Amino acid sequence: MKKISLLLTVLIILINVIFVSGQDLQATNQALELQLTILKLQATKQALEAQMGQQSQPTPAPVSTMMTWGSQNSPFFPTPTPVYGYSGPVNQQNFPAYVQPPVPNGPPPVWDKPKTNRLTEIFVGNHGTYPTIAEALKNIPDNPGEVVLYLTSDTEEPADGFGIPFNKGITVLRIASNTGEHRTVRPAGRSIWLFCNGVPLIIETEVEIAEKSMIMGGVNTYAGHNVRSPQSVIIINGSAWWVYAGGQSDRDGHSSTVDNALVIINGKVNRVFAGGRTIYGETIVNHATVILNGNANEVYCGGYNEYPNSKATVGKASMLIYGWYGAYGLSHGQGETLLLDPNGCY
Repeated sequence: MKKISLLLTVLIILINVIFVSGQDLQATNQALELQLTILKLQATKQALEAQMGQQSQPTPAPVSTMMTWGSQNSPFFPTPTPVYGYSGPVNQQNFPAYVQPPVPNGPPPVWDKPKTNRLTEIFVGNHGTYPTIAEALKNIPDNPGEVVLYLTSDTEEPADGFGIPFNKGITVLRIASNTGEHRTVRPAGRSIWLFCNGVPLIIETEVEIAEKSMIMGGVNTYAGHNVRSPQSVIIINGSAWWVYAGGQSDRDGHSSTVDNALVIINGKVNRVFAGGRTIYGETIVNHATVILNGNANEVYCGGYNEYPNSKATVGKASMLIYGWYGAYGLSHGQGETLLLDPNGCY
């Protein structure tokens, strides 16, 4: 803008000089051309100033978007005006309607697999050492390092919950196919409850965890009154049904906490939660990072509550959505859901 003003001044001086010293037709013609140029520059300057004035005035959010309940978003709903000046905690009652996740900057973050000098391979299925993943997890040796469960066939897992041993020294557990062919892990009953117990889990590209099954990064409270895990890492390169960054609490007065949770969806899931799953009691995730590079039908910044007197709390949820999602919101289910710091959710 300063350069335009300086140019206007120089042009005016040149016109004055031409009128004083030149009285021929050519000088008059040059002066008229310079005047036209000045008028064009003045119009451009005024337009730029008007545009800058509009951009400097933020549009406030309508009151209805600040306090209206809503937990889902889809391509069919209009994008609301961003919420200005509102801080947490938020719950189902004051979570803004039809919000969208923040646009991430830069490429998707990746997780660096811990280095280890040991690799333990276990074959599971019809032609494996153990018939099911649940049985293989019970027989993992001490200090195995990285563990790979190679599925030799589809498996049918027990309906009761089972988990990865947290006291064996497992650096990461991978579930893969021994031949690269597609393998499906199905429940023998209603669903599979797989507790990672803070051990990093990777579901490889050719593996599908099917039929309303659940993968939870933390610990279930049947292991103790109040259980805590410093971390949870879940990476879905294949497909899964419901994925929870936190653990599960299944009885009143109990709590399951995860300090730092990371979920990366490179494949496909039905639902992904930044929090835990609460039947009774409370689940807590102090900080969760959810990275969606693939597809998710539903994405939630909070946890899941089975019954009205349950509670799911998330301190902060950093939602990095690069892929496709159908519904986006705070929670699904009954009970009380809290997000203490909404920055990073929307």
